[in-house]
Amino acid sequence: MNEIKRRDFLRLSGAAAAFGMASQSAFSADYFRRKEKSGLEKIVNFTGDGLGLTPAEYSALLVKLAEEGKIEPDYYLSGGAVEEMEQKFAKWLQKESALFFPTGTLANHLAIRQLSGLEKKAIVQAESHVYMDTGDCVQRLSGINLMACTPEKATMTLKDVESLIDMAASGAGGATKVGVISIESPIRRKYEEIFDFSEMKKITAFARREGIRLHLDGARLFCASARTGIPPAEYSSLFDTVYISLYKCFNAASGAVLAGPQKLIESIIPLRKIFGGSMLHAWPFAAVANYFMDDFIQEQRRALKAAASFFKAIEKNEAFKIERIPNSANVFKLHVKGADLTEFRKKLSEKNVKLRSPQEEWGGFFMKINASLNRISPEELAVVFNESL
Repeated sequence: MNEIKRRDFLRLSGAAAAFGMASQSAFSADYFRRKEKSGLEKIVNFTGDGLGLTPAEYSALLVKLAEEGKIEPDYYLSGGAVEEMEQKFAKWLQKESALFFPTGTLANHLAIRQLSGLEKKAIVQAESHVYMDTGDCVQRLSGINLMACTPEKATMTLKDVESLIDMAASGAGGATKVGVISIESPIRRKYEEIFDFSEMKKITAFARREGIRLHLDGARLFCASARTGIPPAEYSSLFDTVYISLYKCFNAASGAVLAGPQKLIESIIPLRKIFGGSMLHAWPFAAVANYFMDDFIQEQRRALKAAASFFKAIEKNEAFKIERIPNSANVFKLHVKGADLTEFRKKLSEKNVKLRSPQEEWGGFFMKINASLNRISPEELAVVFNESL
């Protein structure tokens, strides 16, 4: 984040004072409750991919951007901040065009629908959002049969894909062709595990040779790029269309964007309206995404580095143990010994550190790393955790 943006945001989030090394005796809940004139609290959250802006923070940021003349309204999703956001994502992903959607569910659905054409079969991961979390909308509303691949795994192999294609071609009712392969990466149901890139390249190259279209559910793609160092455009280059969430990484209150070839995107615009995705205004979503987009990968990398230092610091206390989830973009397990997990979480919350609900079966918490960790030093955060036991 450039210095002007960082300074502005820290002012908004109540963290304008620089963090120095604090002794255990000097550090307390009052430190976290300290507020600037804006009246906004500084919160460190381990619950999401973004900052988790409060309504007050979100509103203050919109006011700031409006006062600086950095928000132009759209009209029915045309022009203004929405068009600016679409152009920025098209550039980031190196696609001809991009289109705003109110939800990722609709973006994924219409991308698969248009890519499939007359071939009404699509291969997806069994653990994917498209297959598990959309109310079977692709099947029910577009008549496309989703063929689920590799249950319990994030990465499907080329061999897995070939097996499903052979199965489709040998049906008793006559051969049918797979029209689309959709890949989600990172995959939420596998704790943000990133799809193996070498396997992704094999599958997409095979699909190109076979005339099968390709869609990437990249809701958290920028998290993957921060973790792997592979640019979003390099991932995007393997696919016809790419969906990105506006709220998961970029702190918008809602929204999504779909990028792809201009003609394909243009063909989806009327479908977006038919399926109820038209809105009078989306500038409150687009403007915030625009603000955070360019600096996200840099800030997420800083947060991952800070997390590594924080984990090292708290593991000096035998009550804490960090378990790393293989190939996850930003999820870890925190094991806590000898503490009431609910009470521990409550004490942290009182100090403006937010954890997810405790996992009593294994005695700890899932932790998501995001840029809120850049609001405090790892050493100071470790003190808060130790004092909350």
